[in-house]
Amino acid sequence: MYNDAMRIAIASRQVAGVTGTTTTILEHSRRLRDRGVEVHVYGEKLDAGRLAACGAVPHRLPGWPWGSRFKRGLFSWIFDRAMKWERFDLVWGHGDTLNQDVLSLHNCVHAAHEAVRGTPLPSRSGVGMIHGRTLAERRFRLLIANSGLMKEEVVRRFNVPADSVRVIHPGHDPARFRHEDRGSGREVRRGLGVGDGEFLVGLVSSGDLEKRGVRRFLEALGGLPPELRKGLHALVVGRESRIAPYREAAAAAGLGPRIHFRPPSGEVAPVYHALDLYVHPALYEEFGQSVQEAMACGVPVLTNARVGASELLAGKADMVLPGTDAASLRGGIEKLLSDPGLRQGWGRACCSAARGNTWDRNFDLTWECLQPLLQGEAAASGRRRFGKRQSRGLEG
Repeated sequence: MYNDAMRIAIASRQVAGVTGTTTTILEHSRRLRDRGVEVHVYGEKLDAGRLAACGAVPHRLPGWPWGSRFKRGLFSWIFDRAMKWERFDLVWGHGDTLNQDVLSLHNCVHAAHEAVRGTPLPSRSGVGMIHGRTLAERRFRLLIANSGLMKEEVVRRFNVPADSVRVIHPGHDPARFRHEDRGSGREVRRGLGVGDGEFLVGLVSSGDLEKRGVRRFLEALGGLPPELRKGLHALVVGRESRIAPYREAAAAAGLGPRIHFRPPSGEVAPVYHALDLYVHPALYEEFGQSVQEAMACGVPVLTNARVGASELLAGKADMVLPGTDAASLRGGIEKLLSDPGLRQGWGRACCSAARGNTWDRNFDLTWECLQPLLQGEAAASGRRRFGKRQSRGLEG
């Protein structure tokens, strides 16, 4: 398309750790590099080693070191200033910048806050301000949504035109998450003290246990018939600064020491393989990567329609809970734990549903929807300086 390499700038305040945004940027960077694209990643906290291994050039931007609702606005402003002195064929934001050609949205902070707290998101929320302006003022040409649930939210709340939103589910790594490795979970079970003939039910997340519905999960487990609770262990993985209330809820449900809380780990596949049942009762989950990973491992998954990853189970809606209440969750858990044949069949169905949704497929769909933007710029004037752009929504 050009005599020199195509150049794409990606912006995200943090590209580090095991978050979904980080994984997406790393997976995309690797595949963009393989297509000959020069990728530059701008952020405050960057895992430079992992980015370099994927072929991306990291650019660390200064940030506000203290908690403040203005820190995201500051990041957006600094990023815009950096773009004034660079020429890129495409600028790609991940929810932390006001101005971009493509916006990959990973969170619906207004909807999530309402689902968890029951009140509107406070006006002082920094991420709420950035998302609100970006969406309401259409500061993008293409929005990539992680799920149909997310698309429905931005179209309804912010009047974003439906034809400017493309739903592309995040992918998974089929070499890491395979049903053939089910035996790798034995050591995890032994470490938790799960005996032969006992059940291990689990929930995995990066954190924010309230949003993930852990209280209702514990309530549902506590309401199971005594014969099921007797041989039941539960594992909750996620970073949480105040774990004591959840331990108290587990004790109140009569589960006590058979509830295990663990921090997130990069080696999560053996955790999935250790489970007899994966439960994800989130109150609102824009996608839910752990749901997909558990499915790919052949674990039977119980989730609800307020979790974007449930869309992978289209056509199998009878096993997706319609609501987030504890009573429905308890009934679903009891049904699956009481019927080994149903559990095994549902595990196979989950694995089949996730199998084709790999990172390769995700990137192919993403690359396809980027082409009109890239070709349009080339036809118009070749490589441009982003800061001089005058089209609607990308000024100021």
